[in-house]
Formats: sequence, structure tokens, C-alpha cells
Amino acid sequence: MESKFIFKRGDLIGISERGHVYGYIIAQVVRHNRFFYCKSIETGEFHFVVFDSEQHFMLCPDFDPNIKPDMDVVSMGAEFYEALDKLFGFAEEDSESDSW
Repeated sequence: MESKFIFKRGDLIGISERGHVYGYIIAQVVRHNRFFYCKSIETGEFHFVVFDSEQHFMLCPDFDPNIKPDMDVVSMGAEFYEALDKLFGFAEEDSESDSW
């Protein structure tokens, strides 16, 4: 799943789903270009997003670089994300994340 974009905290991304584009601001990079916590532009709610190069794309880099994640959802352990890596078939190498 290679992407020409490197998504980072504060970027506004688009997710194309069933003919509609939804906007999300990346609040936390959990795993580099794999897993993100994002805030919906429409609802203001936070969502866990698994990267999909077929449906996810950059709308505006550095849209809100000061965004803060919902701390309740970023408290899951590394084992959880390692299990997701295996589930979605991501390689072990690029596992960097944002640090708080």
C-alpha cells in the first residue's frame, strides 16, 4: 500500500466512500501511512482510520497543525496496533507514530 503522500498531523484528507467525499483532519499518526485518528469535518467526532490508497487522498496539507487528538482513543497499547498491522498485512518496517 504505497502512497505518494506522507500524511501527517494537521493534514486535511479526503475519503471517498459510496460516491461522496468526506473530509477528515489527521489528529494523530498512530502508524506512518497506516493508522490514524482523524476528526471529521462534518461531525467533529474522532474516528480511527486504516489507510487505503484507493480511497484516501490529500485535500490540504497543514490544514490544522495544532489539532489535538481525543486522548481517550490514543491510549491503546502497542500490542493492539501490532495486531492491526498483521490483520491488514502491513510490513513491520514503517511503524513510526506521533509522540506526545
